[in-house]
Amino acid sequence: MNRLPTDGVALFGTFDVANYGDLLFPHVAAHLLGMSPGDLRCYSPRGGALDWEDTVVARAVTAFSQDPPPSLCLIGGGNIIHANPTPLPDYAGAFADPRFTYASLWLGASILAARTGAALAWNAPGVPAPLEGAWARRLRDLALGAADYLSVRDEASRVYLSGGRFDIDVLPDTVLKLGAVWPAAALRDQARTAFEIRGMAVPERWIVFHLNDRYIGSGLPAACTVAGRIAASLGAMPVLAAIGPCHGDDALAREASSLFEGDVLVVDRPRGLKEIAGLIAHAQAYVGSSMHGLITALAYRRPGIAIARTRMVKFLGLLEQFGEPYRLQESWEDAERAATTLLQPLPPPLLDRLDAADGLIDDHGTRLGRLMTSQPAPSAVEGRAALRSAVSSADAPFGEWTSLNQALTEDVAAADDPDRVAQSIAAALRVSVDVDLGARIAAALARWPNSLRLALLDAEWLERSGDAASARARLARLQAQHPGNPWPVVRLVRLLAAQGEFDNARTLYEANLQSLTLTPALHRELTGSFSPDTPSG
Repeated sequence: MNRLPTDGVALFGTFDVANYGDLLFPHVAAHLLGMSPGDLRCYSPRGGALDWEDTVVARAVTAFSQDPPPSLCLIGGGNIIHANPTPLPDYAGAFADPRFTYASLWLGASILAARTGAALAWNAPGVPAPLEGAWARRLRDLALGAADYLSVRDEASRVYLSGGRFDIDVLPDTVLKLGAVWPAAALRDQARTAFEIRGMAVPERWIVFHLNDRYIGSGLPAACTVAGRIAASLGAMPVLAAIGPCHGDDALAREASSLFEGDVLVVDRPRGLKEIAGLIAHAQAYVGSSMHGLITALAYRRPGIAIARTRMVKFLGLLEQFGEPYRLQESWEDAERAATTLLQPLPPPLLDRLDAADGLIDDHGTRLGRLMTSQPAPSAVEGRAALRSAVSSADAPFGEWTSLNQALTEDVAAADDPDRVAQSIAAALRVSVDVDLGARIAAALARWPNSLRLALLDAEWLERSGDAASARARLARLQAQHPGNPWPVVRLVRLLAAQGEFDNARTLYEANLQSLTLTPALHRELTGSFSPDTPSG
């Protein structure tokens, strides 16, 4: 098979949301391939720039067909192999079918590789659970058959993905190479500056904590009390790092800061990836609920403890590879009991296993590099042909197949523009609600009438301009137009509660949102808004 003109590597992942771990993958992948991050073309569900330093600017997946064909399509890493809708507001309206948001990163990448003749590899992503939905399961097998090389980051992901039907390598999460990408010595100034720009003297010792709403157990005050005792036992200042602002970590860190005794550094708005990495690399230890917080600690050979439920297979999947499953604790109280042992310098057997993991990841990078110049295996060529045929056939057994295929090839010459316009309007709304801004929103909607983000901003402008009735009608229409997306309903519940219609707000919440996987902080906010005096039942 003759390759079309090539243009390097296309990397697919969630590089367009403020989540530390996902944003590291372009840097690590570039290092493994002997490139700089700017040499990669990164694709994400929506695309666009973030206001963090040292992050890539991702293109929308739907813009792929306008770009020169790459020589290699690389999927992951990250916990991205699923076909479920996402509650992240960043992805509201990214695709007409919300199930395509994450599916675009692996099913979509496979389809795009099959179209262009690019090599196709999986960069050790994670599979959080067996795939649901017959359309996704059937197309999953076609995507796997189209790949030149398959790897995932733990054994559970391999089983969930194929149950042994495909040859899939298991290797540790590639972020374990972060110490080679950014050596610890080069991050020392980043760590010092994190204190100085926030008006604090650099302490001799500090410990990084990460709090996540899902894992605070008996409550935030109790978790902070435990964290304070752990810090005191090490003679270290607590540092609260918002590793995943897209999940509400920033608000939780600010809330937690007042619950500590003594000085605490709150990094609720990280300047960038190197700031977080530097704080962990030079800390006494890391304790928290971010897997890539723990991986960063191990990458810099610092001790750490993860706090999460054991049924979160990604944590155990990582730690069991190193014979360290006890570094996963189910509560902050459990972590405190284990801290005396686990927050000591890493033992030699673990150091040896981490060094061996470095070698495995280096070998993985070498294999990826070879794919860029080698001829594809006949089985992969056949697999890509089968995939192309399946998604473009008028007789496709599932409508989702052809719908996803069409979504990836629509004319999106200005695909990034509505997102940039929406970000700019959102920033302006924080300052003013004048008539000119209303006209600006109307003009943007006339150009991109299907943009849910712009429509939600329109409703916000109406409400803040004093026209709550029109805002309410607007949100009700958006709820009907986007039944699979929770954000019109979230905004409508807030509006009803603000108008004192607590019973209506409660009814709407219980019918549409109560059973959804929103963040615990958002659930608490909504139930508190319509039940100001009594707990929600």
